[in-house]
Amino acid sequence: MASFRTDGDTTLLPPEHFAPYFSFSYEADSSFSSWFFSEFLLNRKRLFLSNWCDKRVVNYDEGTDSPRADWTASEMRSRSATRTFPVISNDTLQFFRRLSWIDRYSSALSFSRYVNNNGIGYSVELVDSGSGTRIMLLDSFAIGATTDNKKPCIDSWYPMGARVRCVVPNTVEDTTYAYIRINTWVSGADPYPFIREDGFQKMLSGFHLSNSQFTAYSDSVEANNYCGGGGAGSCDLVAIPTSGPSGILISSANPSSLTDIEVRNIDGTLIWTGSVPLASSPSAVNVSPGLKIVLGMQNSTVVCTRKVLVQ
Repeated sequence: MASFRTDGDTTLLPPEHFAPYFSFSYEADSSFSSWFFSEFLLNRKRLFLSNWCDKRVVNYDEGTDSPRADWTASEMRSRSATRTFPVISNDTLQFFRRLSWIDRYSSALSFSRYVNNNGIGYSVELVDSGSGTRIMLLDSFAIGATTDNKKPCIDSWYPMGARVRCVVPNTVEDTTYAYIRINTWVSGADPYPFIREDGFQKMLSGFHLSNSQFTAYSDSVEANNYCGGGGAGSCDLVAIPTSGPSGILISSANPSSLTDIEVRNIDGTLIWTGSVPLASSPSAVNVSPGLKIVLGMQNSTVVCTRKVLVQ
């Protein structure tokens, strides 16, 4: 069986420890945003990327060390996808994504120095390959243009690093050929194009989701978000952080559309679970400080999330 070496490491690893990735970056005067997508799975089986070429860089001029428009925004969207695969209701889709930005002055992860006159964002969606229509939205992220307070407004379903898992809805009654597509966008005057790099490397989701430096960075971003927390979708779930002791107050409507509620760390570790209706509403859940994810469930299917930063 073939094996690969990791850079700077003599350990031999089998191919299943590696995965292709798309990495998108956006350059502003003071910051460099980087969005990494990899480890695409269907029912735990690997998905291939389409229009992917190892070590290729698109929309970048090495001579001037600056962005250039090799692909239009529409071409970037249509070419940033997995290959087509068959899906049906209750199939599970998963991918890993890591978001960050670098302060150009210190060349380190930063929030306070983020300045960008343009709003940027992305969405990840499951698309019917036959009709070209969206079957479901898997993930989205948007960071608004900064103002004088230098604190951008961030809308995100999940933390800066996350394994995103979604279940194909019951509306997909017959086997349908589909693909997962990443749509990037820029809004504002005189926007630069997104740069995309294709690569192949060791799967690092486990490392990033348990790394104390990165989880602290994710906490910092959430604490400084000008628009506060938030979550994915609308459902009968309210989650509010408390202090002394650190915890979360969780409540649900009565009657509720939910059957269960879970609280997890950002690495996916289960902290607490409760059946709906809750024994008391609100219910107090004691947790350690940090960013937590509260999941609203319908018969084991996640229908909404709430991010809660506990101090």
